[in-house]
Amino acid sequence: MTSPAAPGQDATPEWAAEGSDFSRPSIARMYDYLMGGTRHSEKDREVARDAVAAAPMIKLTIWENRKFLKRVVRELVGSGIDQILDVGSGIPARGSVHAVAHAINPGVNVVYADIDPVAAARGAELLADKPFCASIQGDLTKPDEILGHPEVVARLDFSRPVALMFLNVLHFLDKDEVSSALDAYRQALPVGSPLAISHGTGDIDNRGDAIGQVYASAYGQTNWRTRDEVGQLFGDFKLLDPGIVLLPDWRPEPSPLSSRLGAGGRPVNCYAGVGVKG
Repeated sequence: MTSPAAPGQDATPEWAAEGSDFSRPSIARMYDYLMGGTRHSEKDREVARDAVAAAPMIKLTIWENRKFLKRVVRELVGSGIDQILDVGSGIPARGSVHAVAHAINPGVNVVYADIDPVAAARGAELLADKPFCASIQGDLTKPDEILGHPEVVARLDFSRPVALMFLNVLHFLDKDEVSSALDAYRQALPVGSPLAISHGTGDIDNRGDAIGQVYASAYGQTNWRTRDEVGQLFGDFKLLDPGIVLLPDWRPEPSPLSSRLGAGGRPVNCYAGVGVKG
């Protein structure tokens, strides 16, 4: 039985996971709302509405990030990668990593990791009948805990290449913690492993500042990076062509979605790139 909600607050939803905190907005649940999902509270929706008001192109950026994800997964699985770890994955949505990967190779092992208990629980629910997939709760800034998680150890063989993905999440975290964590993740990956990153920036125009203020108010901080700073996250990994570029420019494919959302060739405040450990 759920407790009655305080005035102006949601009742505890039936999909709440153990450890869920609905007194604060969640990054994963906010994105779920913007992508048309069902796992979000009023506080999450408030942040999402403020984000759209501050930067109306935010929905386009989120969809461009999803399209980047699909292009990367198709590229990597098509080249023979059969293990993927998606950290900061959020709540699985249409076109998630495993769906794209399994359309090419049904035997690809995929592990999702997110700090939000709702995201991890929803992922586990959706993947219950998929033997090559798992969803775990884990803190991106604690790589030893994620890499040592039983599901990761059981499903991913780090004697062979493992694709590691950090999409649209690193800018929510402390820069020093991210740099330290990325060093550990890169070191743990075997030779031949790809690393995919998308990351918000303020390089393009002042919309980055506006949305950054919304996120910082909701989540405590937002740390945009310049193109060069995003490149530093790859360490000595060799960047695949075309290097660090704006989201839509990483190996673009024809899509009607951007035009329906009013892209009109306007840039998005987000960089993307893929590197491979040599």
